[in-house]
Amino acid sequence: MEHVKYVIVGNSAGGMSAAREIRRRDASGRVVVLSEERYPAYSRPLIAKHVAEGKSVDKMRLVPPSFYDELDIEVRLGTGAIGLDCSTNTIKTDEGGEIQWEKLLLATGSSPVIPPVPGSDREGVFTFTTFDDAQRVSARLPSVERAVIVGGGFIGLSAADALRKRNIDVAIVEMLPRVLAGMLDETASTMVEAAATRAGVRAMTGRRVDAINGDSLAGRTVSSVTLDDGSRIPCEMVIMAVGVRPRTELVDGIAEVDRGIVVDEYMRTSVPGVYSCGDACRTLDYVRGSKGVIAVWPNAVAGGTVAGANMAGAAEVYDGATTLNALPYFGLSIGSAGIVSSPSEEIESVAGTERGCYRKVILKDGVVVGMVFAGDTSKCGLVHSLMKKRVNVAPWKEKLVSADFGLLSMPRELWEAQVTLEE
Repeated sequence: MEHVKYVIVGNSAGGMSAAREIRRRDASGRVVVLSEERYPAYSRPLIAKHVAEGKSVDKMRLVPPSFYDELDIEVRLGTGAIGLDCSTNTIKTDEGGEIQWEKLLLATGSSPVIPPVPGSDREGVFTFTTFDDAQRVSARLPSVERAVIVGGGFIGLSAADALRKRNIDVAIVEMLPRVLAGMLDETASTMVEAAATRAGVRAMTGRRVDAINGDSLAGRTVSSVTLDDGSRIPCEMVIMAVGVRPRTELVDGIAEVDRGIVVDEYMRTSVPGVYSCGDACRTLDYVRGSKGVIAVWPNAVAGGTVAGANMAGAAEVYDGATTLNALPYFGLSIGSAGIVSSPSEEIESVAGTERGCYRKVILKDGVVVGMVFAGDTSKCGLVHSLMKKRVNVAPWKEKLVSADFGLLSMPRELWEAQVTLEE
């Protein structure tokens, strides 16, 4: 059995950030990263570009090829973790190996949810969360004219956009009354749906796929889907995009799990020496004041950095994150963060619409707690910075949604501090 000081399971945003931080604080402790995927760390949102334009995984890399060698980090690609024994601090791999660790980070991410729809095991049914998924979808396209996307969220819209760029006829089936309901308010959702329609996508909201049908009674290949109203949509491809769930299987029955691996402010699990970060765990949502799974890239990076520091002997505290999304859909850029609607009288919103652009900022006690932008997202970063810093913007809140909002729109002491920071 080999002994390793630091073992990291997962090689995406959280795991990579943790490895970098460990090496910054510990120049000699052995670091081993286990990755189920065969590729170095890449940007998962870019997999749609592989389907749309053939973008290679090498062009999606998060770091240059020399990153791991320069930091003396050992990455075992194509190696998954299949068992954990915290009584002996050992972890088993699917290659038959066993590693004893001193500190362990679970940056295992999430896996796609496959609803129990009859026929979901047919040929032509795919998920859309990894580069391998994108490759399988692309390989199938020469025999596809029509596709159905089950789910109108972040992943489903990305897949639909990519398929339309390959001239595939696309229908989105979404159970909720509108697309991107978790990310956007009603106005912005309507704008996205209109952009999808202009691009040739049918968005069927308030509907459910009840069955995925084959081309014959004995057929294994997708030929259509049946909706909850009995209607059928002919198709040769179905992409399941109803959501993802945290991957907690390594610590189920070992560490505390509550819809995600439970961690404290130091990113420690309930098991000594075991940490977690990213989509796999529950962290503080500083806007909502509660803990939850915040499956966004910045949360994984920040949480991984704190976890890595503390694995190397520091006592850094993670002060939380909140939901944050930004992506162009069908030529329409959208961005959102935090609370996107006003559920109570304590929360107010300011909004503005002009020249096809929509901007809304949500406030509580004068502090930004959310935003929704569509058409022009150039100011999202600045508004998000104000939200993160809990700046009271009440005296000049209307400026936040104006087309010319910028640093000079803020009080002098704020933009001077921002300029100094950027310098």
